[in-house]
Amino acid sequence: MAKLFSYDNPVWRFMGRVADVFFLTVMWAVCSLPVVTAGASTTALYYVSLKMVKNREGYLWRSFFRAFKENFVQSTVVWLIVLAIGAFLGTDLYFFYHLESRAAVFAFWLFLVFAVLYAFVAVLVFPLEARLDTKVGNLFFMTFMVSIKNFSWVMLMLVTVVCILALGVFVFWPVLLVGAGTIAYIHSLILVWMIFPKYGWNGVEGQE
Repeated sequence: MAKLFSYDNPVWRFMGRVADVFFLTVMWAVCSLPVVTAGASTTALYYVSLKMVKNREGYLWRSFFRAFKENFVQSTVVWLIVLAIGAFLGTDLYFFYHLESRAAVFAFWLFLVFAVLYAFVAVLVFPLEARLDTKVGNLFFMTFMVSIKNFSWVMLMLVTVVCILALGVFVFWPVLLVGAGTIAYIHSLILVWMIFPKYGWNGVEGQE
């Protein structure tokens, strides 16, 4: 009976992790509401989730808001760049899709390739911002190189985002209550165990 209520019980550990993911999602959503702060919020989300994978997160709210504050300026710059490029690519794809000419078809597929590369960078840039201490230009360069060299794993990260969002929007909306935290946690598992070891980044705490 004592083991049933022990914190070491796998069921309780799982429930505790679900609760952590829920509160992490709530903090991320609240701090992203002004939109312009979404970059800092996402960086903080990954900062905590990367620690959760190693069971080193401590107090969630304290770690989250510390990372939010320390990374606010650069993460906001990164977010605005990501947002601007995304808007540019989205507008071009919409424009060329509705034109009927060979040149438009070629341009559409060309921009579609750029959009895929953009998605790879977008899904990886904030986790790397949370882990590494580097300038914006170098951050984007490193993100692009890492995403290309780890194509299959980053593709899996993208698929995870699409599947969880689709599940929450079209199948079971309560999934969205833990959506952001779940995505970040799964991504962190991939990063910590499959990608970061290749570059020795698991031994670098970066922005502690």
